[in-house]
Amino acid sequence: MTRHDTDATGPRLYGNWRAERGWGIGSLSTSATITLFLAILLPLLAVSTAPGAALPLAAAAAVVVAAVVIRVGGTSAADVLTRRVRFHRARAAGWTELSAGVLTEHPRGVDLPGVLAPLVPLGVEDGRGGRHALLWNRRAGTLSAVLRCSPIGLDLADPDQTDAWVASWGAFLADLGFQPLVRHVAVTVDTVPSSGATVHDHVARELDPGAPPLARCVLGELAQITPATAAAVDVRVTICLDPNRATPKPDDLLAAAIEVARWLPGLETALGACGVAVLGRAGVGWLTGRIRGAFDPAVHSDVTRTGEASEVLAWADAGPVAARESWDHYRHDSGLSVSWGLREAPRQAVGASVLAPLLAPGPFARRLTWLYQPYPADQAAAKVEAEVTSGQIRRAWAARTRRDETQRERDDRDRALQSAREEAEGAGVGRFTVYITTTVQHDGDLDAAVADVEQRSGQAKLRLRRLHGSQAAGFAAALGLGIDPAELIAHRGGR
Repeated sequence: MTRHDTDATGPRLYGNWRAERGWGIGSLSTSATITLFLAILLPLLAVSTAPGAALPLAAAAAVVVAAVVIRVGGTSAADVLTRRVRFHRARAAGWTELSAGVLTEHPRGVDLPGVLAPLVPLGVEDGRGGRHALLWNRRAGTLSAVLRCSPIGLDLADPDQTDAWVASWGAFLADLGFQPLVRHVAVTVDTVPSSGATVHDHVARELDPGAPPLARCVLGELAQITPATAAAVDVRVTICLDPNRATPKPDDLLAAAIEVARWLPGLETALGACGVAVLGRAGVGWLTGRIRGAFDPAVHSDVTRTGEASEVLAWADAGPVAARESWDHYRHDSGLSVSWGLREAPRQAVGASVLAPLLAPGPFARRLTWLYQPYPADQAAAKVEAEVTSGQIRRAWAARTRRDETQRERDDRDRALQSAREEAEGAGVGRFTVYITTTVQHDGDLDAAVADVEQRSGQAKLRLRRLHGSQAAGFAAALGLGIDPAELIAHRGGR
């Protein structure tokens, strides 16, 4: 949820992001509030109905209240304990390790590790004489298309043009509420330090042999003076669509792919007005090279240089040969990664370039994925009205208990009202989060890479949380391949 603040004497600012709170008391969620009331109420009822059980219930209630109320690193003790138990259970079952090398006793499969395992690429025609890839999630039934993009950037853009791009982006997100097939949209910015040889190779590959000698000489001199170190920046937009939401529902996978292909051109066209040039839809070979480069950074420059040459790498080569998930990091082939998730969006109004510190290239490989899940247009009004009602319930509770409201609670209620007014004027409503992964090739560089990300997140006004016990899932989400950890709960079965 956003608000556009116009200041006649300064740049346009954006803000009004708020977390979906429900009617929980204080900093507690709705479910935590219900649990707290039940823990207090049950021992009191047992005093009159079953006095013998009152004391054991009171002891159990004290443990439950402590687990819900006590905060450890910003989260409840119950959440911390649950993550610990799940991680140790997964490690005991061998789910945190992968060994798929040529020396294993079983033949190497084609599945990617962890939550990426259900993904299978489908090579389909795009209706324009070419082919592109759709990532089929066999568990959720979704199809994801990856659009290769080249953003224009804000450095040389006029403020009016910047405002127009941001307004078009807001209109694009609002329109997603009217696209029933869209599950979520992910924007991924991947920055990897590279040598100056990348520029030399690109110039040599693209230079026309019939070009004028002067032009060839100038390009050669520019390539020679290119710094020895550079950065490869890859920007892509992943659109995850659910064919099961179509009317009528497709009968088979072929019909589902055709239905998805009908919706993609309109979404591509809408992105063009947001200051983004869509270079095309990613093919199977292009995706295979990017995934392999993420898991094995030592060969990143080699595999990404192959472009769409799908015959060079098969999908079975996309995943790592070996991987091991630890509590606070993820080791895979030649890389060691740490992932974070968004804890809190900027509290204050910010400018259009607020994320520039996190998106700018640095000394270490870094990948940022902004994931947005739109609410359907017919449910958006109910969502914002529920948040307004929840704020009024919390205010009434504070008055009932003779507790003064904090300034943050007042501001949160005002933002909920502002969001309801904006939704009534046609704004879109959705949930978003951010996943960030940094990768190093040497263990000694890990602390410096972690410090680099945390410093940049502070400059970008984002509060991040290191994904302890979920490093593999965070790494997968940051790849921007149609994986949303929030949706995995609904499809959680066996691992």
